[in-house]
Amino acid sequence: MDKQKSWNHEIDFHCTFGVWPFRKSLDIHPSGFVWCGELIPLRSITRVRWGYDQVRGGVFPKRVGVATFGTADREFTIRTKQKDFYDILTNKYWRALGRRLLSSMFDTLKRGERIVFTDELAVEDKGIIVRKKQMFGSAPEASYIWEDIGWAVVNGTLCFVPLSEPDNILAGASFIWSDNLHVLDVALSMLGQSEDKRRLSACASMQD
Repeated sequence: MDKQKSWNHEIDFHCTFGVWPFRKSLDIHPSGFVWCGELIPLRSITRVRWGYDQVRGGVFPKRVGVATFGTADREFTIRTKQKDFYDILTNKYWRALGRRLLSSMFDTLKRGERIVFTDELAVEDKGIIVRKKQMFGSAPEASYIWEDIGWAVVNGTLCFVPLSEPDNILAGASFIWSDNLHVLDVALSMLGQSEDKRRLSACASMQD
């Protein structure tokens, strides 16, 4: 099986969800995502995110898996309590979109542009930009280069800390609410394996 056919097989997916008469469907194939019969071409999908949302109520809180993909002006979300279905769905999202979104992220950073994940956190090629909220006036920016910071996932949030003060969280972003944070997480894993940590875009050469 050649590489293209293998990828076609990896992303092939069909599901229906929701209850009648509001049942919906999603198909994934090489030409795009088909949402309830409407084709959204792969090239137009620019963002993806997923995570678990805790729904309170009753004695025990319930965890609901949320998986979203979107274009520049629209987004589509599936919510499910079925872990097996959620795991398969998010794997298909990554297989279909991850490599292209990762390459796009590297290209954006290489051009010297920043990528904003939250009001407090943005990423540049050389590191992160942190803007702490203030009650009055505009929030000042602080820059931190990759060589001076560490990162970890804590309770569904990607957190950044200075290596000199590992208990001091500089900024964080939630996987469930921040577009393409999973893409950044993969890029950071590659950076962690690289000897040269000066620029995140240099990890592009490590892609399969």
